Amino acid sequence: MREKERGKREKKIMKRIIILLFFVILAIHGFLEVGWAEAHQDESTPLQCGVEFDWISKNQLQRDENIKQIQSILFNEKTVLKYPKKEFKAQNAEFLKDKDSMKHYIDISQGKKEDADKYYAGFFLKNGLLVAYGIQYKNNMKNIFYYDAMGHLRFVDYYSDNYPKFPYYALQYDVNGKLIGTIYFVSVYDQYIFNPDKTFKGRWYKENMYNRNAKVILTRSNY
Repeated sequence: MREKERGKREKKIMKRIIILLFFVILAIHGFLEVGWAEAHQDESTPLQCGVEFDWISKNQLQRDENIKQIQSILFNEKTVLKYPKKEFKAQNAEFLKDKDSMKHYIDISQGKKEDADKYYAGFFLKNGLLVAYGIQYKNNMKNIFYYDAMGHLRFVDYYSDNYPKFPYYALQYDVNGKLIGTIYFVSVYDQYIFNPDKTFKGRWYKENMYNRNAKVILTRSNY
């Protein structure tokens, strides 16, 4: 009996670990912010294309200069790489646990994207299981709070002042206030991704992520 109960606990723990790892992978590759932008693109207006996509036709010097320009925007003298843990948690104290997590889980699983005071976006496994969701409050459009399926805060987005008008950028922090990634939006389907150490990770264009050498290194299935 004890072995059976232990087995159930281990399976439950493993399931949570898998979900959390999937959640972290989403954040690392910019899927959270991009997914949010796609979910809340204004369908009454056409997608903004930004500049013509010429990453492949550019030579290496041109691509490197392009990367350097975007890098200087994302990492300037005001960019915080690590907030003091206590300060960051105090600043986001009311959002550390989603008090309506069960309701939100059910609503978002059923496709809900908006209510009177909030926007929502869900992140699902291929089998339809909701593993993470984001909430943006209409009275505070500069932040998006990302929760795991149990309603615990995992990441917070801080958007630039011109959001949601393209181009804009987002800085994403973990729950302890550490910068885990940045993303520069040219349009809803064209984004530059940088690691927290300021190195260039890649440029998303539609379904493909290209590295600095214009080689495809990752694909996404939502295009």
